[in-house]
Amino acid sequence: MSDTMQIWDPRRAAVSAHLDIASALLPLKDSEILSLAIGAGDIAPAIAVAVKSATVTVLETEGATDDPPPLSNLTYKAGDADRIPAEDESFDIVIVNGLLSRIPEDRRSPALREIRRVLRPGGLAYIAEPTPGGAFNEISRVFKDEKQDRLATFELVRGTVSSGAMVLVEQKFFQMSVVIPDFAAVERGYVPPDARISGAQKSEARKKFERHVGPKGAAFQIPMRIDLLRKSD
Repeated sequence: MSDTMQIWDPRRAAVSAHLDIASALLPLKDSEILSLAIGAGDIAPAIAVAVKSATVTVLETEGATDDPPPLSNLTYKAGDADRIPAEDESFDIVIVNGLLSRIPEDRRSPALREIRRVLRPGGLAYIAEPTPGGAFNEISRVFKDEKQDRLATFELVRGTVSSGAMVLVEQKFFQMSVVIPDFAAVERGYVPPDARISGAQKSEARKKFERHVGPKGAAFQIPMRIDLLRKSD
């Protein structure tokens, strides 16, 4: 089934909210969920607010969200994606939002193995990655061109499916609408942790960002792909 996987399909990519996509694809009600996210991409707090019966744990990695909301069904723990501090078969769902392409290449395969380890039999891995292209990519690539990392991550996930380690349930493509209030928010949440930024880079990115600024901030549609995988029973 891995030979049918695509990195991007614009014909199937309607504009959608990320929470709506996750809610449609995942059985969130009464589930124990682990979220592995980096920067501004974490949707776990929104899931915890929307689905009170879900128990959500966020693994805080470098660049994780600051000041988490005080919710009884939302817990934050420190750790790394390739060394998840949890027992085997602890979660029904693992959400991996924009993380795999951001961590060093030698940690990606161990991270996928860890995701599989902590999933219960039949559990779901919801792997979300931005795909190359789009107006916001033209800004972010000033700091670091992540095209090769995203391509390599796609091939790694496809290899996981072809090896039989995980089963492909579905791929979903969408354009995620994002409004970023100012350039400072870009620096806080969207710059790769390992990027070394010069003054010239910052100036170039700011100019590109300001072309999109309106009364409420800068609006973008970020192309996204979801690879929904299942751990065999």
